[in-house]
Amino acid sequence: MKRDILVSVCMSTYNHEEYIEEALNSVLEQECDFEYEIILSNDQSSDNTHAVITKYIENHPKGNKVRYYNQPKNLGINDNLIFTLEQAKGKYIALLEGDDYWTDSKKLQKQYVFLENNSDYTICTAAYATDIPGEGYRIIKHEEEVDGVTYTFNKLVGIRSHYLNMFFVRKALEIDRLKTFSYSGDNVIFIMCLANGKGYFFNQVFGYRREHPNGAWSSKSLIERLKMSIEQFIGLYKFTEYKNAVRPILFYYYADLIGFGDKQKSYGYNAFKMIRTWKEFLYFIKKIGNSLYQSNK
Repeated sequence: MKRDILVSVCMSTYNHEEYIEEALNSVLEQECDFEYEIILSNDQSSDNTHAVITKYIENHPKGNKVRYYNQPKNLGINDNLIFTLEQAKGKYIALLEGDDYWTDSKKLQKQYVFLENNSDYTICTAAYATDIPGEGYRIIKHEEEVDGVTYTFNKLVGIRSHYLNMFFVRKALEIDRLKTFSYSGDNVIFIMCLANGKGYFFNQVFGYRREHPNGAWSSKSLIERLKMSIEQFIGLYKFTEYKNAVRPILFYYYADLIGFGDKQKSYGYNAFKMIRTWKEFLYFIKKIGNSLYQSNK
């Protein structure tokens, strides 16, 4: 008898002809005792990504696991993600972009077992390594020697969401709300899921994230990345149930943009309005000082 699909791996790709095979291989090489599917959406790539994918599916013995969609027009990073989420059949969803890949063949199995055995959790993620051209690899994990870390909705500062390793209960995510964001990255998804349960961070490297000139994230400067992140939290802050939980993170993002000498005065004003503790006040003063120093150079 055909078993039900329990995990949907949602993959977005755009101009990833050099990387998409390795990404797909890292999924199809997973060792699982459950059924899973791959939902792959190509956002009208202008390179040979489509040809690479179709050839791969035709020739790979597990190619039938891939539900492939070649979009007739460019949806954009947010809508392309949402499209894959809306096609998902599984109880759980795992995320992976076409230029990243997993390195642990039991990645899905570990995360599936954890959430199956811990019903008060709705999401888990893990450490990863970044492939930095000209610099080698950098591992992004907790410094302390722990097996894992639990996150809760009321203590969000310091969370590590890590898109390429995110694995969550499908029903914990409000997809319609994602449509209100111009960019609903990993932080939005993570916090939405945390509103419905706890989150867990495996302090193990499950995958590699590439930095390359065409990457949606890696191609951006540090200030541009901060602004992309802050847009996620601004979007969450508009919803009453997320407001109090998101405020501390939003404060630190606003303040950090001041520290980098950003010329938009509204960041300083918004950071000041959000101060609630002496620690935040002192951090704000420090960033103002940094900004003045940068402007007087």
